[in-house]
Amino acid sequence: MIFYSFSDSTFTRPYPEEVEMSFSALDCVLNREKAIYASAELTSGRRLYDAMREFNVKTAGDLKQLKEKDWYTTNIWDANVKAAQDFAAHVREKLGGKTLVITPAPFSAPGWTQPEYLAFWEQLLRTRISSSWFKSNWQYSNGCTFEFAVSIDAGVHTLDHQGSSLSVRHGADLIDAAIRDLEKNGFDAAKLRENLARLQPVSARTS
Repeated sequence: MIFYSFSDSTFTRPYPEEVEMSFSALDCVLNREKAIYASAELTSGRRLYDAMREFNVKTAGDLKQLKEKDWYTTNIWDANVKAAQDFAAHVREKLGGKTLVITPAPFSAPGWTQPEYLAFWEQLLRTRISSSWFKSNWQYSNGCTFEFAVSIDAGVHTLDHQGSSLSVRHGADLIDAAIRDLEKNGFDAAKLRENLARLQPVSARTS
């Protein structure tokens, strides 16, 4: 028996209030503890670039137009979401199954822009995360490379998909190699370059 049903009320609130509301829900689970963050590609990444190579297009928009929305959703977005959730489960299993692991994959905030999503995850990384794990081929993802730069800047321990420590220098080398690979094939790697540049101040301090 259901005692209360969801209403059909409509709410309008500013972005900062939506952020605080989302964090309050997370804090109900975290209860003043810090979690592990499992970073994996969602809107960009190796799967997307491989598909663009296969169909001889240069942008995600071109791929969506060529293959249509349903194909793109199934083969890129849904596949990335599943892989991200599987990676988070893998990290949790490696840590004994009793550690809180956060994956961004299921989170949806209709109306938010990409920068607003990134601001939310940046705040999460800076305030509620003890270490960040990065899925294989993370260096091809705009979001993952941003999360790596934030984690490094915030002093959050960074690890690769196997749980080995991932230093700022090694991470920067991986991103640089991904940039060269993508640009050699005619893809726009401007976001990766932007995130690589964010690592330079930290890299200079540790060199």
